Amino acid sequence: MNGLGARVGVVGEEIMRSSMEIARASQEQQTSGKEGAGVEDGGSDLNKLAPLSEEDKSTIRFNAFGTAAGFFVNGYMYDINSVLLTMFSDIFPSVNDDNTIQAAVGVSMLYGVMFGLLAFGFIADYFGRKKGLIMCSCLVLLGNILGIAMNGTTHVGMIWMMCIALGVAGLGMGGEYTCNVPNVMEDSEQVNTKTRGRRVAILVMFLETAGNYAPFVVQLILVAVACRHAYLGAASGCNWNVVARLSFGIATIPVITVLIFRTRMKDSLMFKKDQQRRQRRYDGLDLFVILRYFMPRTIGTVIMWFLIDWINYSQGTFGALILQHVIGVSLFKSIWLALAEGAAWLIWLPLVAAFVVDKWGRRKTEMFGWIWLASTQIINTGFFWQLKAQPIAWIIWSTFVGGFQNFVFIPVYLVPAEAFPTRIRATMYGVASSLGKMGGIVGTTTFPTIWRRWSGGVKQTDAGLRKTMWFYAGMEYLGLIICTFFVPEYSHRSLLGEDNRFVELRRRHCARFALRFGVTQEDLNREDLGHYNLKTLAHLKLFGNKERYVEYRRLYIASLCRAEKMMVMPHVEYVAGLPTDYKDLTLFSSLLLKRKLGKEGYAQFEKNSEEMGYYDSTKEQEMFYEKQIDHKVVDEIPGLTAEAMDDSKANQN
Repeated sequence: MNGLGARVGVVGEEIMRSSMEIARASQEQQTSGKEGAGVEDGGSDLNKLAPLSEEDKSTIRFNAFGTAAGFFVNGYMYDINSVLLTMFSDIFPSVNDDNTIQAAVGVSMLYGVMFGLLAFGFIADYFGRKKGLIMCSCLVLLGNILGIAMNGTTHVGMIWMMCIALGVAGLGMGGEYTCNVPNVMEDSEQVNTKTRGRRVAILVMFLETAGNYAPFVVQLILVAVACRHAYLGAASGCNWNVVARLSFGIATIPVITVLIFRTRMKDSLMFKKDQQRRQRRYDGLDLFVILRYFMPRTIGTVIMWFLIDWINYSQGTFGALILQHVIGVSLFKSIWLALAEGAAWLIWLPLVAAFVVDKWGRRKTEMFGWIWLASTQIINTGFFWQLKAQPIAWIIWSTFVGGFQNFVFIPVYLVPAEAFPTRIRATMYGVASSLGKMGGIVGTTTFPTIWRRWSGGVKQTDAGLRKTMWFYAGMEYLGLIICTFFVPEYSHRSLLGEDNRFVELRRRHCARFALRFGVTQEDLNREDLGHYNLKTLAHLKLFGNKERYVEYRRLYIASLCRAEKMMVMPHVEYVAGLPTDYKDLTLFSSLLLKRKLGKEGYAQFEKNSEEMGYYDSTKEQEMFYEKQIDHKVVDEIPGLTAEAMDDSKANQN
C-alpha cells in the first residue's frame, strides 16, 4: 500500500505542477507582445493559440486525469495474460507442449492493438479524440465481459475464447494510444513546451507501467486462494476458473470508471484550431508532403517500436515461464517475485527516464537505453550458467537490467506524437505504432519456436534459452544503430511551428504543381472546382484516357489552390517562388544534406526551414486581395512561368 500511495502521490504532484504551469503559461500568453517575432512561432498570430481560459485550464487538468486512468487500465490489460498463460502451462501439459496455443495467448491482444491503432488513428484525426476514446473504452469493456463469460467444450476451446476476448479488448487499447497520446501531447504543448516530454511520459508511460503490475496484485491473491500449490507440470487442486474469470471481472470496475470520465474529456485546443483550418478535409497534398518529407523519421519510429516491442512482449509474456525454467519456482512464487521486482525497481525507472528525456533529448535518451540493454544482455548471456546457479543473483540482475527498457520506451512513445503535424498526428502515430506492434506479434509468436529450435527441437532447454538471448543482444545493437541515424530530435521544439511548416509545405507545393501542370486564371475562376477529388483522379489515372486525366489533374490542382486561398495567378506564382527547405531533424538527413549542399548551403537550408515555422501567410492576403495592386508591385513578385522569364529578359535587353 505504501508503494501505491507513493505512485498516487507522484501523479497528484504532476497534475498539481501542470495546474501551476497552465496558470503561468496563460499569464505569459496574455502579457506577451510582439517580442517573439524573431523566434520560432513568434511571427504569426495564426501560429499562436488564444490565452487559456479558466474552462481550458480545467479541461487540461481533467484530460490529464483521464489519460492517467486510461493508461493504468491499458497496463493492467497488457499483463493480464502473462500469469494466465503460465497457469495453463502448469495445469495442462498439452498447453505447455503446444507452441501454437502459447503464441495465440501472447499475440491475440497484440493483433487487436495493431488494428485498433490503425483504425482509431484516422478516427481521432477526422472525428475527434474524445469520440474515439469513448469507443475505445466500450471495446475494452466488451473484451472484459467476453473474458468473464469464456467457455468451451474443453479447456483448449475456452482458452481460444479467451484469446478472442483479449483481441476485442486490444482494439480499444490500440485506440487508447492514437486518441490519447496525441491529445495529451497537444495539451502539454499548451502547458510548457520545455517539459512536454516529462508530462506525457508520467501520465502515459509511468501509469501504464504501474498498471502492468496491477494484475499481479489481483492474481497473487487469486492464486493464493485457488492455485497455491501449482508448479510447472504439477498442479494439484488448482481452481483455474476462479483465477481466469475474476482476473477479467475485477478489471471491469476501473474500465467502467474510465468510460464515465471519458464523457467529460475534451479535444485539445490545438486539434480544434487545426480542424477549423482544414475543415475535416484530406487531399493529395497531405499524401505528397508525408511521402516526400516524413519518410526518414517514419522509418526510425517504426523500426524502433518494432524492435522494442519484439523484445519486451516476447520476454514479458514468457517471463514467468522463463523464471520457472531457470530457477524452478512455483506459480505463486513467480507472481510475487515479479511484483517484488516491480515495487523495488522496475516501476520507478519510468520516472527517472521521464525526468531526463527533456534534458538529454529524445535521441540521446533512447541511445542510452539501447546501449544499456545490449551491453547488459551480453553480460547476462555470457554469465548465464553462473547466474542460473545463484537464483537470487539471477533475479536481482535481470530486474536491474529490465528497468532500463524505459529509456527506450519513453522516447518511442513520444517521438511519433511530436514528429507529425496535428493534421495527421493521430493517423501517423497509428501507422508507426501499429507497424511497430507487429514486432510484438512476431516476437511473441516466434519466441517459443526459436527457443525450442535452439534447444534441439524436442524440448525447451536452458541451453536453447541462452542462444536465444544472444540473438536478442544482436537486435538491441541494431536498435542502437538505427536510433542514432533515424530518430528525430524534438525536445523543446514547438509543435505549433511544425504545424505551420506542414501547412506551408502544402501551399508552396500546391503553387508549384499549379505552374507545372498549366493552371490558368480561368481554371481558378471556375464555379465547379468543389467537385474535383483525389479518388476520381486516381481512377482516371488507372482506367481513364490520358487527355481526360491531364485535364482533370489540372482542375484538381486548381481546386487545391482555391482551398489554400490562392485565387489569382500572381499569388500562385509568388507562393511557388518561396523555398520548400524542410529539416526533418534526423542525423541521417543532416549528414546527407551537409554533404550535398556544403556548409554554407546547409546553413541557408536550416534558416529557410526555421523561418517557415513562423511565416505569416495573411500578409499575402493583404498584398493580393485587400489592397489595390499596381503594376510596379506585380512586377516585383517573383514568378516562375516561362512568360515571366521572357519578359524579364526583354526588359534587360
